[in-house]
Amino acid sequence: MAKNETPVNVRKQLRLALGKSLLIPMLLLVFFIAAPYWLNGKVREEVTNAINANPDLSHIERQQRLDKIAQVDFRQVCLHPPAGLEKLHDALERAGLVARYGRLEWGLILSSVLVAILAAAIVAIFALNARAQKSQADLIRSYQLSWKIGMAAALVKVFLLIPLLAYGTFEFTVLLFSSYFPKLLLVIIVGGIYALCRSAQVLLKKLPLEFKEPMSREVTPADAPELWEAVREAARRLQTSPPDHIVIGLQFNFYVTELAVCHDAGRAEGKTLFLSYPLLKQLSSDEVLAIIGHELGHFIGEDTRMTREFYPMRLKIRATMLAMAQAGWVGWPSFQFLNFFGWCFGETEQTASRKRELLADQKAATLTSPRTAANALVRFQVALEAFQRGLADAVKNKIENPLNVPLQAVVQEKLAGDAKFWDQLFEKHTPHPLDSHPPLNIRLGALGQNLTAADARTLALTETESAYAKWFSTRDALFIKLAQQGQEIVGKIRLAHADYKTEEGKAMLDRHFPGKKWAYKQSDMWGMIFLLGIFVAGCLAGVIFINNLTARLVFLFIGAWPGWGVATVWRRHRHGEFILNAEGVYYTGWTRRLGFQEIEQIVARRSGSTIVLIFRLKTGQPPFWKGSLLRLPVKTVSIALSNLECKQVPTAETVFRYLNRQAEPAAPAAQPVKAG
Repeated sequence: MAKNETPVNVRKQLRLALGKSLLIPMLLLVFFIAAPYWLNGKVREEVTNAINANPDLSHIERQQRLDKIAQVDFRQVCLHPPAGLEKLHDALERAGLVARYGRLEWGLILSSVLVAILAAAIVAIFALNARAQKSQADLIRSYQLSWKIGMAAALVKVFLLIPLLAYGTFEFTVLLFSSYFPKLLLVIIVGGIYALCRSAQVLLKKLPLEFKEPMSREVTPADAPELWEAVREAARRLQTSPPDHIVIGLQFNFYVTELAVCHDAGRAEGKTLFLSYPLLKQLSSDEVLAIIGHELGHFIGEDTRMTREFYPMRLKIRATMLAMAQAGWVGWPSFQFLNFFGWCFGETEQTASRKRELLADQKAATLTSPRTAANALVRFQVALEAFQRGLADAVKNKIENPLNVPLQAVVQEKLAGDAKFWDQLFEKHTPHPLDSHPPLNIRLGALGQNLTAADARTLALTETESAYAKWFSTRDALFIKLAQQGQEIVGKIRLAHADYKTEEGKAMLDRHFPGKKWAYKQSDMWGMIFLLGIFVAGCLAGVIFINNLTARLVFLFIGAWPGWGVATVWRRHRHGEFILNAEGVYYTGWTRRLGFQEIEQIVARRSGSTIVLIFRLKTGQPPFWKGSLLRLPVKTVSIALSNLECKQVPTAETVFRYLNRQAEPAAPAAQPVKAG
């Protein structure tokens, strides 16, 4: 049984996001506050050492100068010199310390401005979140304005972090090590500029707002007149407009949206109702109408604006944040602040979502009855669990079409006696593409239907005529492609779980993932041998022609290493082949095969024109390469594809496909040529 989702602690996540978003700016602010005092100590130490090292000073003069230096604030002398210390100021200016203190002062100002901007943005977002709790209209306006504030603050944050991090790193290393690292500074500057550009690109990019439902099809009034008549009648009774399109797909879900829905034959724009094909076969027509009434209820009254404005906006914002998170380290500074924005509105969104879902449930009860609406909710959750368990049996028992899994039998055989499932049933949430619905027990309570686990079990075991049987009993041809797609799903699952150690599993995997070989470029091998051979020849010449025993021993020792290298290259790469099959990979220069079950991750790293495949292992293992001197356990094995007779990118993609057991897509069938 699928595990219940652990409730998210929104406030804890909010605190974490806030801490992460302020971590680097606060560290920079602390550094630029402390750096002048640190530099003061360094300068005082150097001046003290110079005074102590001056032989021309008497003991009394030396002590007087040391006492005077101990009371000097070099930062003040550099930036705001007191009267009488002009000479010291000039000396510090010649030493470059005036400019250095000035830069630290600017670092403090900019880091203070950055923290102030972020603090102001945080206060504004908190205030807008508080206002958003008053009404749905306030939620929409506050959410939109907060997003704009968050975007602006995120970009300003990255923009100011570039110079602050670069200069802060420079000063920190100089103060700590009395030197700096140009390469590190270059990485920070170039990486920061790239992060700024990438963040701006993601934040300002126009994202398509649409649902992708490739395993679905649209049904027209001509395809399903009874269904369309029932839906239009439901819309009339609820005093709302009917959908422009009805799409039926393999998802265990129902929803209505005004965003575009991309299905297998095109794109539905306007108001689209999505129905679940598997659930149409399990729920009665009245229960499906209750769910349709719930979905149409989101286009009634004040909830219409939430459906048309807020949720598409939130979908776009989440897609933007996902793209920012996927940008890797370059998007980290911006993502963390935007993540704070998301969690700040978390509780407000949950509250609004709960209210609108409960109101929509009332519309479902109005259209049918409270009992029917409650039955639909319970049977939906039971069917979802039964389908998951039935799908596992379909894979195991070679049932080709998972949509034909007898769910009633699954409920009887696997769920009826599972007391834990029935006890946890009322804590489950209904899946939805835009928001998390309230738990089942709250929704049933709001409908006045306080069902027990025994009531739910009895209801699930009661056989009724399905909505599919009522509306599509003679129209199975409409869903032939959906059935084929269902078979493909089972095939992929069966392929992913096939065991290469069994005869049946081996035959299946070898059929989808035939063995492939790529030869090692012998020209590369001879090139390495030639270079090492020249070095060996030079050492041998030293051994032969230098008439000194010590020198001969040195040349002999040095020449032994490239000589061993020549032997190792020959042993590893002579007629070398990289071999790939469904079980794993093998190179003839290795001591053994590397099975996919031993690999934790494959990384393709590009270096110039070379792609190197790095196999990261789950556990440390003895070295794979023949002739390895060190016998310490290794966690990675790598091979450069540029050394193989292959096209590097397709070869890397093939290795990844074999690892993930993704069968190669079948070539499209040739289309007949029409006569002109």
